[in-house]
Amino acid sequence: MKKPQVDFEYVSELLAKFFKQRSLQSAFKVIAAQDITGWEIWFQVEFARFLSEHESEPEWSREYPFEFDYRMERERAFLRPDFIIRKKHWAADRYLALEIKQHQQLGNCIANMIGDLKKVAKIRKSEIDLRSYWALGIFQTDDGIDLPELIESKMSGTPLSYYQSRTAINHIPGTIYSYALF
Repeated sequence: MKKPQVDFEYVSELLAKFFKQRSLQSAFKVIAAQDITGWEIWFQVEFARFLSEHESEPEWSREYPFEFDYRMERERAFLRPDFIIRKKHWAADRYLALEIKQHQQLGNCIANMIGDLKKVAKIRKSEIDLRSYWALGIFQTDDGIDLPELIESKMSGTPLSYYQSRTAINHIPGTIYSYALF
C-alpha cells in the first residue's frame, strides 16, 4: 500500500472520530442557528485538543513553516499548513500536512481547498519529509450537487489529479454541515 493511501486512511479515521463528538455537533448547531462566520480558528483549536487527547498519540504541530522555492513563488516566503501530523511509529521527521478551510458555499470551499493544494508544488525540500498533503473543507450540505464531479471539474486545468479512492465526503451528524477531505 502506498504512503498517500495509508496517510489518507489515517487522517480520514481521525476526522471521522473527531466529527462524531457530540460537543462538536452541538457547537455546529449553534454556529448554524446564529449564522456565525469566521469559526475556522475555533475549529483548529478543537482539532488540536482532539489530537492531544487521541489514543494513537500523534505528534503534531501547527503552522510549521515550509519555505517556498523562490523560482516558483516570489510573493510569499513560507507555506504554513494548519497542521502537520506524525502517527506514532512512523519514521522520525515524516509528517502529513492538513490544511483546513471553511466556507458556507460549497463551490467556494472546494476552490479554496484546491488553491491550497496547488501551493504545495511550490515548496522547497525541507528537513521534514512531507509524506502527503491533505485539504479538509467544511461547508453547508448541498445534496443536489455531485461533489466528486465538482471536485474533479475544479481540478481540471490544474497540475492536480483527483483520486476518488483518496477522497472522503461525509455529513456531520445532526448538523447542516458536511466535510470533504482530499
